[in-house]
Amino acid sequence: MSPASPDKPWRGEDDERGYGEWLAAGFSAEQARAFRRWRFTLEQAVAWRQAGVAEGLRAAQWVTAGATPESVNRWRAAGIDATQAVHWHEMGFDLQAAREAKQRGLTPDAAFAQRFPAGWAGAVGGGHAPSGRAGLLRRLQQSGVPPQVMRGYLVANWKDDDALPWALAGVEAADATLWQALGLTAAEAGRLTRKGTTPVGIVRDWWRAGIPFDEVADWIGAGLSPQEAADQRARGITAEQAAALRALRDQETEGD
Repeated sequence: MSPASPDKPWRGEDDERGYGEWLAAGFSAEQARAFRRWRFTLEQAVAWRQAGVAEGLRAAQWVTAGATPESVNRWRAAGIDATQAVHWHEMGFDLQAAREAKQRGLTPDAAFAQRFPAGWAGAVGGGHAPSGRAGLLRRLQQSGVPPQVMRGYLVANWKDDDALPWALAGVEAADATLWQALGLTAAEAGRLTRKGTTPVGIVRDWWRAGIPFDEVADWIGAGLSPQEAADQRARGITAEQAAALRALRDQETEGD
C-alpha cells in the first residue's frame, strides 16, 4: 500500500486500487468506482461532472439516450431527465422530436403511437384497441418487443400471428421477409441475428459455397456452415438428410 502524505492525501488503499488520479481530480472513491463500473475514462467523467452530472449511472443513462456532456443541458431545458431521455430514445425520438412531442403534452408511448394511422393510440397503455394494426401494436408491446423492432412490423402491416414470433426473436421486419424467402423459421433467423449474421451475408456465403438456394435453409437448420454443408454434399449426404437433422434439432430446441 502506498503511504499517504500531506501533499497527496488521496494516496493509500484507494490509490492502490487505481483511484489515485480520480481522487486527485476531486472525485470521491464511490464516484470513481461508479464511473469506472460504467467504463468511463477519467477525462469523460470530468466532462460529465462539468455538465452537472456527477454520478456514473446518470451519465450512462444520458449516453444510452444519445446525449453528450455538450447536449445534456438542452435535454434538461426541455424538461426531460436521464431516465425519460432513455425512454424517448428507445421510441426512436431524438432531442428535437422529443421536445416537440413533450410540448404537445405527449408521453413517449403516445408520441410513438401517433406516428402511425389514426386509431392506433388506443392500443397504448392498455386502452381499447381496434382490430388490425392497432391490435398488433398492443400485442407487440405486451410481449415486450423493443420499439426499434416493433416499428418495422407496424409500418409493413404484418398480421399479428405472422409478426409475433419474428419480432420476439429480435428479427427486424425487413430481414424477416428475406429470411422467410430463404425458408428459415423465426427461431433459426433469431439465432443467426444474435450472431450478427444478415440475410444478404447468408446468400453470399452459401452461393460462394455452391449450395443450391432451395437447400440453404435445411443445411442452416441442421447447424452446418456453408463449407461444412459443401463437404457433406461432396460425401453424398443429401439435402433430405439435412432436413431430417434440422427437424430433430428443432424438436430438441423446443424441449429446452
